[in-house]
Amino acid sequence: MVEWQNQIKAMSRTLLKIFNEYFQSQLIESSETKFDIKDEMLGAMASSCTTLEAALSIYAGSLFNDNSRKDTLDIVESLVKSAHLRQHEDGALGQPFYIIPGEKETKDIAEIGASADALYYLYKSGKIDAAKDVLIGTASFLDKMKHPEVKGVYYKRPDAIEHDVLNGDAYAGASLMRTYQVTGDKKYHDLAADVAAHLIKRFGVHTKDWWPYSEFFDGSVNVGNSLGYQATIIAFGHDILSGIEDEALKKEFSNVLDLAMLKIIDCIEEDLSFKQVEPVWWGSPWNRSAEVLLALIKQRHQEKARKYATVQLTEITENVLGQEGISYFIPPKKDEADPNRTPVSTTFRKVATMAGIISYAYLDLLERE
Repeated sequence: MVEWQNQIKAMSRTLLKIFNEYFQSQLIESSETKFDIKDEMLGAMASSCTTLEAALSIYAGSLFNDNSRKDTLDIVESLVKSAHLRQHEDGALGQPFYIIPGEKETKDIAEIGASADALYYLYKSGKIDAAKDVLIGTASFLDKMKHPEVKGVYYKRPDAIEHDVLNGDAYAGASLMRTYQVTGDKKYHDLAADVAAHLIKRFGVHTKDWWPYSEFFDGSVNVGNSLGYQATIIAFGHDILSGIEDEALKKEFSNVLDLAMLKIIDCIEEDLSFKQVEPVWWGSPWNRSAEVLLALIKQRHQEKARKYATVQLTEITENVLGQEGISYFIPPKKDEADPNRTPVSTTFRKVATMAGIISYAYLDLLERE
């Protein structure tokens, strides 16, 4: 295990140095926060979530003496403050992707869950108070997104209340547990524990060892099984797991995450076609999915999870170090996408997501050693 951890850390450090050089090239001066960061393909400042992921990547780089700039920590704090300034009054982190230009940002709790680890580590390790403030604000938004009757269920978007998106519940639970871990307020713990209980209850209801992407509230499937989104539940389910105080619930949830990962590994080993494991057109193959990588690393007590984490991270590292560089992350053209909307993803978003998740994995390795 120690040899594997060292191998993962070494590749992570290599990638983060490259990613951080890219992020530094995208920095601009700001009268409000000193530094901010742009997303050229989006034609605007980077989203709050990707800004926070970039901030954590730069911070993680500073932990292994990636001193390409002397003002690294100043940059990190500026980016966190920028995300805080752009946080909506209700606590949401707006999503500027795939919207009609000029319209309001989408409010999707995926943006909250995906940045929860960044906020947690930037506060706990980086001592940046604004990160805690953003996290507490997101908990206020999640309170508004709770299902009024079913514990552990959160509407993924305010305009999507007819179904239960299971990975959205996991994102909410992760953010709530991280909020508990920085505030000590037990109410957040209990809400996150409710999410774990709900995910346990819905696991395997339709297909053995699968969560569907989403269900209607009559219990029928809305969108079917997705390897990438099951991995998302596992990856951020570990954030929930890290703080659960009820040992029986903790053990049961851990066992469910184990089974869910075994199903993912089965799909990888069977080399199933993309269409067989991804029902949504915007999905990514397992070996290019940052969430799959994070799930594999957080499930490192399983031998095959370690094996495929090494396979995936090695492939990414080799491609980035080769001729592709950052261009490895240029999003593929999607014929299904509406050309009148902003991009569903951008190179910056892809790089920030991978950099953020590698940072989460790296800091998780350090935290749990």
